[in-house]
Amino acid sequence: MSEIRAVVFDIDGTLLPDISWTRMTLGLGVSVPDHLRIYEDFKKGRMEYAESKKALLALWRGRGELRRERLKAMFDDWELKKDAKPLMEYLSVKGYLLCLITGSMDLFAETVAEKLGIGSWYANGLLHWDEEGFLRDFDWEPRAAEKKTEQFREFCAKHSLEPSQCAAVGDDSNDLELFRVSGRGILVESPTSQVLQASAWKKVRDLEEIMKIL
Repeated sequence: MSEIRAVVFDIDGTLLPDISWTRMTLGLGVSVPDHLRIYEDFKKGRMEYAESKKALLALWRGRGELRRERLKAMFDDWELKKDAKPLMEYLSVKGYLLCLITGSMDLFAETVAEKLGIGSWYANGLLHWDEEGFLRDFDWEPRAAEKKTEQFREFCAKHSLEPSQCAAVGDDSNDLELFRVSGRGILVESPTSQVLQASAWKKVRDLEEIMKIL
C-alpha cells in the first residue's frame, strides 16, 4: 500500500461528541424535535428542499434574528473531544497534511479548523449572511456522502495525492465512501459507526489511539 501522507477527519461524532446541526438548534433555545421533524419530512418527500430550508430558518429565528458573531461565539464555546488537539499536534509534528471534511456548516468547520490549527477544510452546509452579518439563507447538499467524496478528491488533487495516500477518520454512514475510496478508513466507535465496520482499515475507541497507528 502507498505511504500515508495525509489524514482527513470528519467532525460530528468524530472530533465533536455531538451533532452540530441539532446542537446549534438547542443552543438557540428552539425545538430539536421540530428540527428533526423538518429533516425527516424532507428526506421522506413530504417537504420540498426550499420549503424545508424556509422552515428551518424560521425555527432558528424563533428567538430572534441570527448574527454571524452570535453563532461564531457559540461554536467557539463548544468543546471538542479532549484528545482532538493533542492528536492534531502529534500528526503535524509527524509531517502529515491534515484536512477536515464535514457535513456540517462552513462557519463551524472554519471554527474547528482554527481551534486545531488545520489549514484545509470543506463543509456541506453554506451559511449566507447579509451585509450586516444577519443569516439570510443557507444551502446544503442532501447527498452528503457523495459531496464528501467530491471534496476528498478535490483535496487530493490540490495536494497531488492519491486517495490511498490518505487516512480517512470517521464514524458514520457519510464516511463510508471515503473509507472505500482511500482504503485507509479509521473508524472511531460511536452509536452510528456499525455501518463502517466492514469497510474500516482500523478501528479505535478514542482518538488518541490513532497515534499508535500513524
